[in-house]
Amino acid sequence: MREPEQLANQQQPERQPPSRRMFFWLLLALMVFIAGFLILNSSVFTVRTVLVQGNKYMPEEDVHRVANLPEQTNIFRLNVTEITERLSHDLRIAEAEITRSYPDTIIIHLIERKPLAYIANSYGFVEVDKQGVILAVYKNLKNIRVPVITGIRLESGYIGDRVQNNTIDCILEYLSYLDENTLDQLSELNITGEQLFAYTNDSVQIRVGTKERLEEKAKLTQDMLKEITGKNLVVDYIDLNFASPVIKFKQ
Repeated sequence: MREPEQLANQQQPERQPPSRRMFFWLLLALMVFIAGFLILNSSVFTVRTVLVQGNKYMPEEDVHRVANLPEQTNIFRLNVTEITERLSHDLRIAEAEITRSYPDTIIIHLIERKPLAYIANSYGFVEVDKQGVILAVYKNLKNIRVPVITGIRLESGYIGDRVQNNTIDCILEYLSYLDENTLDQLSELNITGEQLFAYTNDSVQIRVGTKERLEEKAKLTQDMLKEITGKNLVVDYIDLNFASPVIKFKQ
């Protein structure tokens, strides 16, 4: 008569104690949580240094202003996507990338849109690219990084606008044909009537002339400035209005 009772007892599953593996994973998760909490609130990971790379034309203080990084923020809490978007909305910037360098440094790497010239307007000066798009507006020019166009003045101009002026278009076309090294040597482009004059940082006048043959004249400008620099020649002016350029040496 005891056989049914013994059978029932055999059918009841035995209760298993909590496995050591589950306890291990719970403990590990707790440790990760605590470590994450400590890292996110540790002063060791507070951003103290912001490095800006790739900005030849855009002032570093402008990069900081546009990026608008929060002060005393933890490097892990920093919203890199938002900062990248703010920088990308600035017309002077073609691409922006932000990386973290632990424990406390942020690196902002920029690829800039290349400005070609400054032009005076009713507010101060506008900075334009080769299409005549206004990349920035300045009350005063503190650091002149590209040539200033003189002899013509704009009434107005806002960031993102395109300058509508045939004379300026011709000047920008001439500048766009120059390589970066030659462009760095020019300080001013002056338009007088229909005649264009370029001036170098060493006060050499380049008589570009009218709007014909601009690409050819730009190539001659590059070659002749390279020769003048390489041979340390003392030149008064270069005249590109003739089939063969004329160089006038200083006495």
